[in-house]
Amino acid sequence: MRKSLMLIFIMLFLLSSATLYAAEKAPLGAGNLAAKFDYINFTDGDLDDADVNTGFYVGVEGYYMIVPELYLGVEVGYTNPDGNIDSLDTELTYVPAELNLKYAVEAAPRLAVDFGLGASYGYGKFEISGGGISDSVDDWLFGGQVFTDLNYKIDRFFIGINGKYQITEEFKDYDFNMSNWMVGGQIGIIF
Repeated sequence: MRKSLMLIFIMLFLLSSATLYAAEKAPLGAGNLAAKFDYINFTDGDLDDADVNTGFYVGVEGYYMIVPELYLGVEVGYTNPDGNIDSLDTELTYVPAELNLKYAVEAAPRLAVDFGLGASYGYGKFEISGGGISDSVDDWLFGGQVFTDLNYKIDRFFIGINGKYQITEEFKDYDFNMSNWMVGGQIGIIF
């Protein structure tokens, strides 16, 4: 996973050698990179019953403009909420990797808004332990998402808010999924 992240960062760095004009005139530059900090809420009732349906999500995303106002990018994130039910400890791990396409426009000077959608492939793991028992289930899940962002630009940097809804397939042989919604913020750099 570390090698994949490094490869993504290197590709973004090489692709972001855009001109100053593109960085100033394009809604989010010729490319951009951001760190995300979100509240995540899993919508499956079984995860709510297990007390692991909400948590803190961190992620990193990078986008490159493919045509004016249209960006192609990737996002990788991580969340690990834990809970407790009937004196049993519960823990959920979710690591989504996304490929997204977004349309960005300049809503006002220094203010960019974007809307997007994409496909995801994520790793999910649910664990329960305590009282002499320990069990876990994990799976790789396909999914998709829709999202929107509002970003305020300050020279080559931006700060913003975001919202996303993601749907995933169910765990193999189990009747729960990792579908979720997120709200939060991001801070990034424009190339």
